[in-house]
Amino acid sequence: MQVVATRSPAGERILVASDLPIWDTLRVYRLRWTIESTFSALKTRGLNLEQTHMTAPNRLSRLFGLLCVALAWIMRIGVEETQDKPIRVMRKKNRPAMSRARYGARELGRAIRWSKMSFQTYLDLLSTPFPSLGGQNTQPVRC
Repeated sequence: MQVVATRSPAGERILVASDLPIWDTLRVYRLRWTIESTFSALKTRGLNLEQTHMTAPNRLSRLFGLLCVALAWIMRIGVEETQDKPIRVMRKKNRPAMSRARYGARELGRAIRWSKMSFQTYLDLLSTPFPSLGGQNTQPVRC
C-alpha cells in the first residue's frame, strides 16, 4: 500500500492510499472523485434520486437519463452564476454553503417562477460549451 499526498487546485491537502503506482493513483482518484461528486449531486445534494420508489429497470433507466440531462443543465447554470455571484463560504468549515448543482437548481427554479428573461438565458446555456473548471485544461469524461 502506498500513500500519495498532493494539493487540490484550491490548495486543500489530499491523501490517497492505494496499491496502484503513484501516477495511476492520482488519475484514478480524480475519476473516482468525479463519479462520487456526480452521484452526490444526483442524490442528496441536488436531484434527490434516492427518493424515488421505482423498481422497474426500464423506468429507472429513463429517469436516470433525464436526471443526468437535468444535472448537466443545473451544473452549467451553477458554474455560470458563480462567476457573477459566488457561493457564500461557511466560516467554521471554510467550505461553500452549497454545491454548484444545488445553486444552479435554485437559480433555475427562481427563473422558472419569476423571470422569463433569466429562464431564456438558462435555456440558451444548453447549447453553449461548458467551460473548464478552475482554469484547468481537462478532457471531458466519456460516460
